[in-house]
Amino acid sequence: MSNRLLAVAVAAWTLVSWGGRIGLLTSAETDDPWALVRIGGSLVVGLATAGLLATRPGRADWLRWLFVGWTVALWTRSVVVTWIDPPSLAFALVHTVLGAGWFLLAWWVAPRHERHRSSSAPARP
Repeated sequence: MSNRLLAVAVAAWTLVSWGGRIGLLTSAETDDPWALVRIGGSLVVGLATAGLLATRPGRADWLRWLFVGWTVALWTRSVVVTWIDPPSLAFALVHTVLGAGWFLLAWWVAPRHERHRSSSAPARP
């Protein structure tokens, strides 16, 4: 997958997953600091990763690893907590699908120089 296509996928999945929750960041009722970290952090990490992948993919390895770590930690917690005491089966299934999408995306974003190397770039010894 090209870095530009990967950047679009990261930005789109970030907005699909977190875009509807932006209002929670500015809500006067937001008294859960974890929600601010989870939502705000996910938006910042996701969109920053997308931006760097689109503009400077060769300098993105540190941010790729941050994205992977953030994604795996956040969505492992989310899927586990969701299934421990789900408000409904539909809620648990939706969060499981979102988590699966994030895990797949993290796998693609993870720095693997062989996979991310441009086809026009010479192979490194």
